[in-house]
Amino acid sequence: MADFQRDQAEGLRRLLDREHLRVTTVTSGSHGVGKTSVVINVAAEFAARGHRVLVIDENYGPANVSGLLGVRSRFDFNHVMRRACTLEDALIEGPPGVSILPAANSARAWPSLPPPEQERLIESFGRLDGRFDLALIDTPAGNAGMPGLFSRAVQDTIVVSSATSDAITSSYALIKRMHAHQSGRRFYMLLNRVASESNAQVVADNLTQAAQGYLAAPLEYLGSVPRDDSLPQAARGFQAVVEACPAAPSARGFKRIADSMADWPRNGQRRDGFVNLMQRLLAGSRFIFANAGV
Repeated sequence: MADFQRDQAEGLRRLLDREHLRVTTVTSGSHGVGKTSVVINVAAEFAARGHRVLVIDENYGPANVSGLLGVRSRFDFNHVMRRACTLEDALIEGPPGVSILPAANSARAWPSLPPPEQERLIESFGRLDGRFDLALIDTPAGNAGMPGLFSRAVQDTIVVSSATSDAITSSYALIKRMHAHQSGRRFYMLLNRVASESNAQVVADNLTQAAQGYLAAPLEYLGSVPRDDSLPQAARGFQAVVEACPAAPSARGFKRIADSMADWPRNGQRRDGFVNLMQRLLAGSRFIFANAGV
């Protein structure tokens, strides 16, 4: 048993120890703030800069990443877990340079898998090694916005909010819950659909001070994206606004967000997120084996 677990851990290290892979969770405390639109546009912007992007879509319903882009797959990660398809079969092509892995409900299905099946899935991800530079994980919003299977151990977390008081209150509550769940997370605030950058800066300053003063949670302001008509127009055409209207104010906002993300320090980001996640999954495997009397 111990040898099997060591083999799993070694396979994870080989899988996840890529020189340039960066993994970031994108979440929100409430619905209607444009979180999934942020994921789509940031992914498309990084892809336009020559990065290879994987979007892991843990979101539910027709307004998830696939739905907003008008793409559909016969399979998702749950099919991969049931051996109904390969991991490659479950990947969907989005904007140029962006691949999507539908992964809703994966957190519920994973614990029922015996360790050999978890090992098989880890090896499947190993075959993606070298293909992606950036992974963005879109989580469910609101009360369901706690981390899912992939995002629960990722340290870098972008919290998307509007500048309304209700959205800010919900964002603060989400940061509080997630910080209690994993104190090592690094939080970044992104204000979306704002009327002005000056107003967004005031809101961000207040929330940053509250998070650090009352929660001791590190929170940095990533930037804002202004509201404009180009974004919904692009969405109606199942496109990212950075592709459809690159000169629009919202597109320029997403480009600034990508600039800020590109300046993040790399130390600890690559391994701390996914390795921590997989260690949690391995711990779940040990629990299953122990209860089975193995």
